[in-house]
Amino acid sequence: MHPPVSHIPRLACLNHKGGVGKTTCSVNLAAGLARLGWRVLAVDADPQAHLTASLGLVAADLDGLAGVLDGRLTLAQAVADLGQLHLLPGSAALAATETRLAGAAVGSHKLASALDTLPGVDIVIIDCPPHLGPLTRQVLAAATGVLVPMTPDFLAMQSLAWLMETLAELSGTSGGPDVVGVVLNRYSAQKRLHREVRELVRQHFPGTAFATAIRENIALAEAPSFGQDIFRYAPRSAGAADFTALCRELAVRLGQPTPGGAAAARQ
Repeated sequence: MHPPVSHIPRLACLNHKGGVGKTTCSVNLAAGLARLGWRVLAVDADPQAHLTASLGLVAADLDGLAGVLDGRLTLAQAVADLGQLHLLPGSAALAATETRLAGAAVGSHKLASALDTLPGVDIVIIDCPPHLGPLTRQVLAAATGVLVPMTPDFLAMQSLAWLMETLAELSGTSGGPDVVGVVLNRYSAQKRLHREVRELVRQHFPGTAFATAIRENIALAEAPSFGQDIFRYAPRSAGAADFTALCRELAVRLGQPTPGGAAAARQ
């Protein structure tokens, strides 16, 4: 894998199991960190482009990440400026791009090389497809760390074990990214199964689970249909409170606990 040139955190939000909240975490971590003063680039690497839609945008088939990976656009041309938050959109065109990446003799460093050209951001959050195909391998080659969202059920626990083994192999053989943390999504402390799964994660993968769990919250499910993150849609909701806490905990794990800490550290 191509080692990222930049020391800026680049976090892949990844789980090969669908429906665990990858996009929910990607959107609201990106928006939450931006609210705390970080300059954030969100990258939508999923052909379903749910992150893009959740931020109120629609990418044309030849725009966004597909254009960058296919060599039609530079990163600067493809990125949408949303203020403190920037977006590299996804689109349905990524499905064809992934097919070309699988069939062509190209390296897995195209996204990494593109991200190396973008100055002025403190962190990159990348929403991955729900499989370990060519697009995800581009992301892992560019990432410095992996965030693993999961739902508190035993099937998700089994998938987590498989994913952690795969990431450990990648890290050991090719310098792949380490796991920054596991995020429990749609969690209810009143449900015994949820508490049991949380404890299993702590036992089997010590030090990986975030103390903050994202509670079941209808506002988090509603917000994407309005093209808004949770902080714009329902700023006083439990979802907004949980993602604010998760952003602060993530910043501590990254060694940058103060708002805008990445930018301040470089000044």
